[in-house]
Amino acid sequence: MNKHLKELLFIILSISPLLIMSILSNLVEVPSSEISYEGLDRKVLMLSNSFLLFFFLVPYFAIKNNNNYLMNTNKIKLLPAALVIISTLFFIVLNAPVIEWNKSISFPDFMSSFESWALLKEKQLESLTVYLVSFENNFEYIIGIFAIALIPGFCEEYFFRGILQKNFNLLLKNSHVAILLSSLLFSAFHLQFYGFFPRLFLGIFFGYLFYWSGSLIYPVIAHVFNNFLSLTVFYAANNGFFGENFDVSVNSSPDIPLAVIALSIIIFIFLVTVLKEKLKYTNESG
Repeated sequence: MNKHLKELLFIILSISPLLIMSILSNLVEVPSSEISYEGLDRKVLMLSNSFLLFFFLVPYFAIKNNNNYLMNTNKIKLLPAALVIISTLFFIVLNAPVIEWNKSISFPDFMSSFESWALLKEKQLESLTVYLVSFENNFEYIIGIFAIALIPGFCEEYFFRGILQKNFNLLLKNSHVAILLSSLLFSAFHLQFYGFFPRLFLGIFFGYLFYWSGSLIYPVIAHVFNNFLSLTVFYAANNGFFGENFDVSVNSSPDIPLAVIALSIIIFIFLVTVLKEKLKYTNESG
């Protein structure tokens, strides 16, 4: 058996407890009206959910001495890091129409059971997410940054980009296919169909940051910033920072004028072109 295929099998086996828990939790049929998070400690709930993601670090023990999986987390420069953050901001703007399109997808009659299940899980996830990010004070907000931005940003990027993407590239000898496959699994792992395509495109963006730079730190920065911005906007909106008429939802995006989207596309393409060259130079210069 190919040694990289053996590595892939071990990788899957090492995170199997997390996969099993995730699948079982989504297969259990619980009417959304019966779910209530009131009375639960928000901080404990946030941290317990995020600590499960540490299962994604288990493959480290299999690849720690394998030079094929170098992640170069010490290779970071200020200008590329700043460009990553700015590019991520414009990517979020461009992903907004995709979010709305994905939410509007309807299924043919023969898939009505799946559609009902997907809608139910979407409502349950929204209910949980709203509760988690409805911070009552700054301390909960800080815990939220740690549990919703930092831990998922590092653990998920370590596994999906640093491990899976590398493994697929070693197996298939094609970096672009490796990025696509790891991004598909990244999105599928969340078991949220009505957020599948926005998360897929986000994963592809993270994948190319890793591919160009050879360093895991840049996709981690992008992932953490994406999550941080989302929970910060929600927290600020709930505290009236944007005014009383500003409506924000955890699973939707505000209406963005077509002109803004068109301008964002131009700026994003320019930023990514510059970023690609900066990251490649950083990678080659060591």
